[in-house]
Amino acid sequence: MVTDPVGEAALVPRVVVTQLQAIFERAPLADRVALVWPAPLVPDCVVLQVGKQTVKLVHCPSELALREQLINHRGPERLVLLSALHQGQLGKDVLARLWGHEPQQISPWRTLQQLIRVREIDPRLSRRQGRWMAEALLNCHEQYREAMDFGEVLDLETAWLALARGYLDYRHPALALPYLFRWSLQADVEHHLRVLDPDVREHLGEWFHAALPLTGTVVTALFTAGHGQDLLAVGLAMAVIHDPELEAGDRVSAADLHASRGRFVERYLGGERLDGRAIAQFGVHALETTRGLLDEGGIRAVGGTLDKAEQILASLDLAPILITSDLLPGGWRQRLQAFAQALRTDLRRGNCQDTQAAWEALARHGLARWSHRQVQLERARMALRLVRWLAQGDQEAADTPAQAVRHYMAEGSFVDWARSQMWTGEDDEALNQAYGDLLQAVTSRRERRNREFAAHLPAIARGDALPAGIWPVEAALETLVAPLAQSRPVLLLVLDGMSAAVYREIQEDLQAHGWIEVSDTPDQPARALIAALPSITRVSRCALLSGALRSGESVDERQAFENHPALKKVSSTRYPPRLLHKQALQQPGSGALASEARALLAGTEHRVTAVVINAIDDQLSSSAQVSVAWNLQSISLLRQVLGAAREGERAVIITSDHGHVLDHDSSFLQADTPGGERYRPEVEVPAESERMLEGPRVLMPGQRVVVPWSEKPRYTRARSRGYHGGGSLQEVVIPLGVYISASDAQGLAGWTELPGSVPGWWLAGPATASAATPVPDVEPARRRGRAQPPAKAAGQGDLFAVADADASAPVPAPADDPDWLEALFRSPVYVQTRSRAGRAGVTEAQLRALLALLHESGGVAMEATVAQRLEIPSIRLRGFLSSAQKLLNVDGYPVLTVQREAQTVRLNLTDLKGQFEL
Repeated sequence: MVTDPVGEAALVPRVVVTQLQAIFERAPLADRVALVWPAPLVPDCVVLQVGKQTVKLVHCPSELALREQLINHRGPERLVLLSALHQGQLGKDVLARLWGHEPQQISPWRTLQQLIRVREIDPRLSRRQGRWMAEALLNCHEQYREAMDFGEVLDLETAWLALARGYLDYRHPALALPYLFRWSLQADVEHHLRVLDPDVREHLGEWFHAALPLTGTVVTALFTAGHGQDLLAVGLAMAVIHDPELEAGDRVSAADLHASRGRFVERYLGGERLDGRAIAQFGVHALETTRGLLDEGGIRAVGGTLDKAEQILASLDLAPILITSDLLPGGWRQRLQAFAQALRTDLRRGNCQDTQAAWEALARHGLARWSHRQVQLERARMALRLVRWLAQGDQEAADTPAQAVRHYMAEGSFVDWARSQMWTGEDDEALNQAYGDLLQAVTSRRERRNREFAAHLPAIARGDALPAGIWPVEAALETLVAPLAQSRPVLLLVLDGMSAAVYREIQEDLQAHGWIEVSDTPDQPARALIAALPSITRVSRCALLSGALRSGESVDERQAFENHPALKKVSSTRYPPRLLHKQALQQPGSGALASEARALLAGTEHRVTAVVINAIDDQLSSSAQVSVAWNLQSISLLRQVLGAAREGERAVIITSDHGHVLDHDSSFLQADTPGGERYRPEVEVPAESERMLEGPRVLMPGQRVVVPWSEKPRYTRARSRGYHGGGSLQEVVIPLGVYISASDAQGLAGWTELPGSVPGWWLAGPATASAATPVPDVEPARRRGRAQPPAKAAGQGDLFAVADADASAPVPAPADDPDWLEALFRSPVYVQTRSRAGRAGVTEAQLRALLALLHESGGVAMEATVAQRLEIPSIRLRGFLSSAQKLLNVDGYPVLTVQREAQTVRLNLTDLKGQFEL
């Protein structure tokens, strides 16, 4: 006799154990149970545990053996007798001693019914499937017993789900391709398939064909060929191999393609020729499932599967067609290489069409928003922008300093922002070389601008008069800060060393954090300050914060600022102007804003406050080979200062004291006498790349200084990340913007929100770049009716709310409206929708301009393009588009859609014409 308290399946047939489980669940006190079982038991006596009962199982080859066991049984185990004898073959004395007074027939379906406690079993199961399914379900009962709810009737679909749960650990609620793909990624799938019950394996195709009418043949073929654990990888490869565009393109010959498809069928489908529609649908579902997994778990969720799909394609000699895949990493790499080639081609031709198309292919790739690829895509976008800028042709030389400054703020600052992003380099050598060629062409043109600007440096040194909107740095307090403080508490926020390029980068993040740029002259070009010379902190920052041409340190700046007559005039005696430098701004031992500083900025007692943040200038002094993304996250102190200013409802003037040039191709220039990184005392004969300047705005001995106009020279042997002190546009032009919080309910009296303003070549769109917009040299006349901001409800704090539409607000109209546009506004459906919408927040003129723009752009436009064309601040755009959707998306049809991740707006013209009966 063998004692086996845990019930070893190798000793006792599983169906016997499940039959006993069913009996004990129905009759817990059952004892002396006889089962009709023809096969012998080896060994002939086993003790095992069945549920909570300990059972002594004995094989009895004869009636005498049965009688002997019944007479001698004393317990405590429950006695179970296995014998081939039926009721008619046993004496009455034996039957009288048996539980139920008869031997129990082992019917797998009846046992299963009792075990899973269903009222009945669908007759089709026992009639069509025979004993194999019941026995298979009994054999894996422990694996699904706690997870499955069978209800009243066991049907075929539920039976298959139970088998899948028991043998394959398939835990999904139904058989569907997306579920099957996800199951195939489980770590133990290969093991389950290797030990799968032969009967289940033989009939598995029946389940697939019934549940998946179109693709079941593909799934069955893959399981049969031993690729059940690679369903998703094979599906991704299948989507590439059977892409219809392959046959129309020239990436692979038709003969090679068909040969590769044939090898694929032989290796992965067992040589079975399947319906092309089934293969195509299988591939589509594989793509959709992979995108879903990416959204849920990122690249780690599918990284191995993507690699496996590429290995399959490589084994078929199809690696060159990976570029057609929107998901495989190899497709991303090949598209990067194609982008590099397109970029170099466009540089030779002087246009941007190929680069535009190559970038759009990159942006379509499903991995573009993951990990480092998102950074690569953004760098490629910057490259595309620079190619567009080059393609529009060179601009004429500026006639005046003001015109040069405004050209730089309008376009040059964006060029330098893009350049700074691309200097970080790429992993791919071909792309690196292409970027190098591009940067060389861009830098050459930028240097021409700096050379032209050098002709205006003497006027800047003399302090010649400048038009409104451009001020010498020493005039900012009296001209801008003090007048603004009469209407509102003000924060002058000085980011030491911030160039116009860095300002453009930060400006984008300001909008995302709910800060709106405003102006008292809406049509005026971008404002700027002009640095004192040389453009260094000790000179130009002191001039800014003193309101006078002087040089000094932090203590001099604070004393001059807090005693400035114009600032004191708008402040109370008790609460004078306050200036905070690093020591007073930052909490000791941490990067947090000091409590006293937060209270000062969040309060309203001090009418005028100023803060100096040194993060950018400090980074320039470093020689660390790092790339910094300038935003409110990387400059955490800036974010905290702005948060406190929002609490105090302050108007914020963001500016700098000077700009800088980055060191990417600088050269050491020996200076006869010591000076600074980018300036030196006067010399008899300046170098070709230098200018000697003199005048009252030069704060050097004799009011003379030599500065390089080029971004290349430096006068220090030690290299840093960047330098300042010179006479380039990047160093002399100081960005300036006035901002209020989007949650500010009152607005700023006499000031208007400015829409985002970027050059045409900066925006994604048609490949042909428009010519640069000329920048006026004088202040244009102020438009009437634009001084006050749009009315808002009291207490309004919705960051994305759309102000009530002002029918009188000018909206740029397209030159030629399409015919359907006029018909739309006459459409009875539109008239009725408009009347129901009430105050929709969208005027007809705005809607007309939006639709015309989308029509011109082929049905899709970037959000930034829409904001610029309609003159809507970026912070308000989403609310405006939501209101437009209420007017156009009748009955839920997606006539107008906004894709937030891609930042695009799409118009479905077919649906529009259908919904409005045009």
